[in-house]
Amino acid sequence: MSMDKLDLLLEGMNELRQVTRAILDRQDETDAKLEALTMEVHQLKGEVAELKRDVAELKQEVTELKQDVAVLKQDVADLKDGQDRHERVLETLALRALEWNAYRLDQSRK
Repeated sequence: MSMDKLDLLLEGMNELRQVTRAILDRQDETDAKLEALTMEVHQLKGEVAELKRDVAELKQEVTELKQDVAVLKQDVADLKDGQDRHERVLETLALRALEWNAYRLDQSRK
């Protein structure tokens, strides 16, 4: 082989080494980015799991609140019924009091 050919081969090998080194450097950068992304994904998974637990707890609390509201609605309905009965009793008593006063007035005039 001639010296020129050897120089060309060495030059080509040096270029290949430089390209290979650049590729390896980029691969290291890519690996580091991938590792960072992997850590972020794990962190996000933990946060999502925590959010799921919170949502489940909130759902349970909403269910309990709905039950409490249903009981309160029934209590209010019962109170309204009782109030209606009391109003009827008061109307009856007021009517009887008026009738009694009218009767007494009639009796005192006689």
